[in-house]
Amino acid sequence: MRRFAPLLALFPFVACESVDYLPHTVRTTLDDGQVLVGRVHTEVLLLEGGLGLLEIPLDDVGEVVPVEGEELASSGGFVNVWLRNGSELRGRWAEPELQMGLEMGGEEVAVDLPVAELVRIQTQGAESWAHDDVFRVRTTHGDDFLVDGQSTRVALENELGVFAPFLDECASISPYGDPGGEWTVSLLNGTVLKGEMVEDELSFALTLGPEEVVVPLDLFVSLERQYWDYPLTPRPAPVHASPVTAAPEEQWAAPPRQQGDWFVSDRFVEVK
Repeated sequence: MRRFAPLLALFPFVACESVDYLPHTVRTTLDDGQVLVGRVHTEVLLLEGGLGLLEIPLDDVGEVVPVEGEELASSGGFVNVWLRNGSELRGRWAEPELQMGLEMGGEEVAVDLPVAELVRIQTQGAESWAHDDVFRVRTTHGDDFLVDGQSTRVALENELGVFAPFLDECASISPYGDPGGEWTVSLLNGTVLKGEMVEDELSFALTLGPEEVVVPLDLFVSLERQYWDYPLTPRPAPVHASPVTAAPEEQWAAPPRQQGDWFVSDRFVEVK
């Protein structure tokens, strides 16, 4: 009880009526082996990295782990944040605060967690797997997240004009080498466009996590249309008028959950 002895001496803690906790339960693991299960007060996780300052609702988070080392202090505050749909965002946890309410002794005991000593944070029973085509973005900073294809446009221009299709209309999107140069956009109806992006950054709408993520072109790695589902089932190949230009699809899957399981990021398996 090395870490909480001073707090236990002040028992009882703050009464549960004085703090508004989120409805779902989380599990936090500390570097000394202690595991605390309870409800948290913090509603938003602030993540600061190459994509700017991202506000991530804790309701959308599945797991938080240090980027390097065992605990958050050895990682310099940098974390991988896994969202409930499998998206991964990486950056420094800005203004880390985490207050937890533990139910015991007939009341909810409030604990201010030593964030620097956290090994992982997990939510329970809240995955939101995709069951259709998804659009997956990867960056040089290690971000790897899913995009709302119905709300996100990509705008490129060439000598014919400016074109801004929704991602849902696209079979594949990729640059020739440097993302700041020429791109090829192949639409599902067979149209193939070539040109440069109108802006020096790409804005993506998300279905979970921040409402929008802006990726500078110099941090861009890839934007792929993929198929995610569990269980893996045979799926007809999409019909493209230009199959040579269409990028090969990948499949992702996650094992079936059991009631009460905690979110684990390595549940995701890429199927080649």
